[in-house]
Amino acid sequence: MVVPQEKISNSSSSIDQILAREQKRKSGISYTLKQGFGLILILALFIASWYTAEVSPQTFWEGIPRLGSWLERMFPPDFSEFPTFLIATWETLAIAIVGTGIAIIIALPLALITARNLTPFPAIAPMLRMILNLLRGIDTAIFALFFVSVVGLGPFAGVLGVAFHTTGSMAKLYAEALETIPMKPIEAVKATGADSLRIFAFAVLPEALPGLASISLYLWEFNVRSSVILGIVGAGGIGYELLVSLKLLDFGRLSTILILILLMVSLIDGASAYLRKQLS
Repeated sequence: MVVPQEKISNSSSSIDQILAREQKRKSGISYTLKQGFGLILILALFIASWYTAEVSPQTFWEGIPRLGSWLERMFPPDFSEFPTFLIATWETLAIAIVGTGIAIIIALPLALITARNLTPFPAIAPMLRMILNLLRGIDTAIFALFFVSVVGLGPFAGVLGVAFHTTGSMAKLYAEALETIPMKPIEAVKATGADSLRIFAFAVLPEALPGLASISLYLWEFNVRSSVILGIVGAGGIGYELLVSLKLLDFGRLSTILILILLMVSLIDGASAYLRKQLS
């Protein structure tokens, strides 16, 4: 099919006019003032934050010799409690596994309710999204600290902390993944008269599964790292041993714990990245 030269000319002329108007808008005084005001505002915010946070490069520089002394005292590592540290490391990993698993079970139905293209309850979806935002906004360590006062010291408080925070993050990311799936397969299965469970099993899940699995692996990987910190608030794991070493200034012991944490996190990161690559 041959496009008339006149149409091509008119189209090119319209594009040129649009580009000219955009260029004129960006070169205007009001646009320049807005850009300048925005930059000044960002700079003022940064300077105010700098002073509020009491940032002092001089203090850091003066503390470097002390840091160097601590690094010297961390070698050689003390492996006398290595079996105890291995058990504590496994405890940290278990907190992340169970907490993430619970979050997956709870987050999937919540995501189906809050996903705008799939929700069977559009009236309550906005309220649920607000609750999920609240769960995401409270850090895992804060949840764990709260549950320590409820269930006592130990890894169970850590599991609850991970589960509550991760449910909020996971449900939101799941919902976003579900909102991007094509609707034609869903409409085709609906046309057969299938119920909601069959629609989910045969149309929604096959399309969304790679994305959901990738999100789950990423958050599990994140939870392994955050679970290390939970020991500091009394939720068990290798983080508790880390806190004890810091309080006692036992640097040989601290060095062994840091080596174990580094190995655990590196292995989990590598395995998670490999699995996510396979899913994509």
